[in-house]
Amino acid sequence: MLLHPPQRFARLCATFMTALSLFFAALPAAAATPEEITEQGLSAQRNGDYDLAKFYYEQAAEQGYDEAQNKLGYMYQEGEGVKRDYARAKFYYEQAAAQGNADAQTYLGFIYENGLGVKKDYLRAKSYYEQAAAQGDANAKHNLGVLYSGGLGVKRDYARAKSYFEQAAAQGIAEAQYNLGFMYYEGLGVKPDYARAKSYVEQAAAQGYEGADEVLRKYF
Repeated sequence: MLLHPPQRFARLCATFMTALSLFFAALPAAAATPEEITEQGLSAQRNGDYDLAKFYYEQAAEQGYDEAQNKLGYMYQEGEGVKRDYARAKFYYEQAAAQGNADAQTYLGFIYENGLGVKKDYLRAKSYYEQAAAQGDANAKHNLGVLYSGGLGVKRDYARAKSYFEQAAAQGIAEAQYNLGFMYYEGLGVKPDYARAKSYVEQAAAQGYEGADEVLRKYF
């Protein structure tokens, strides 16, 4: 497509400014710590500059910094500023998870639970969730609750599901609060308790959990 001179000039300026920002970004990165470089990446990401964020994360990841590896994994998993690539996401998550990064362990569990670029493997998902949950990760606890409540790769166990949901709910996970409300409403592994069910659904609704307000209107 032919561009009018002003359009062509604007395109060239945008390309030049992107290249220039990456050039100057490399200057402080050489002297900064991986943690500082990652913070620069976070700042760029918050500002919507994904190319620059990726540049910083790659610099820190090459130095073995697990949080930068985790951030790169998430960018590739969600297609945030890059083409979605579950294989690359898994690659970076595995590097971070091997260093004990709980977020990366949880994301790996999610990848295996949902078969994102891999064959579904609930046992591997459970293993990664357990590693993260042992470090206190609330999302991992919730996801373990989902496995046990659904009998996914494990024998269905509402008591264990409830325990994990309660831990996650106490840490503010809205979906865990909603799921506890459902368990108490339906009497899944517990005696039906509509007051407790309503309380948990209200907690989820207060955080804007989708569908919680409608459930409150229809059933309570």
